[in-house]
Amino acid sequence: MKVFPITDDPGRYHSLSAVYLRSSGSYRKVLVDSARVTGRKVWVKLSSFDSVEEAERLRGEFLYVARKDAVTLARGSHYYYDILGCTVETLDGAVIGKVYDIQNAGSCDVYCVQSADEGKREHLIPAVKDVVKKIVVGQKRIVIDAIEGLLD
Repeated sequence: MKVFPITDDPGRYHSLSAVYLRSSGSYRKVLVDSARVTGRKVWVKLSSFDSVEEAERLRGEFLYVARKDAVTLARGSHYYYDILGCTVETLDGAVIGKVYDIQNAGSCDVYCVQSADEGKREHLIPAVKDVVKKIVVGQKRIVIDAIEGLLD
């Protein structure tokens, strides 16, 4: 099956022996029979998925790796799953909301934040150094500089 890699190093698929599929809140381990990388495309053969129809059922799903198999990231880089669920607050401590999704806007990622107020507004926070000042993964907290117009 063709996989859209959410990684800076698609070649890492060559070293994976297993991935996990999520279903109903639990994870199922699936062995990786083989992986082939061509440019930014990755082709993966998963054990027990022997037909196009079986692979097709996974369309739109994510493949997960165990934390111990995750590539060590450069300082200041974070995995999506570390960012999702983080509380976003301003430099003065005002809570904006929680990150519920991350979109890639080409030049940067954008954190989709569900507002903490009753209005259930959404804020789109560009993940750039001028805006995101601190990410504390252990506290599930992101501190931003709410530059003019960002939260309007």
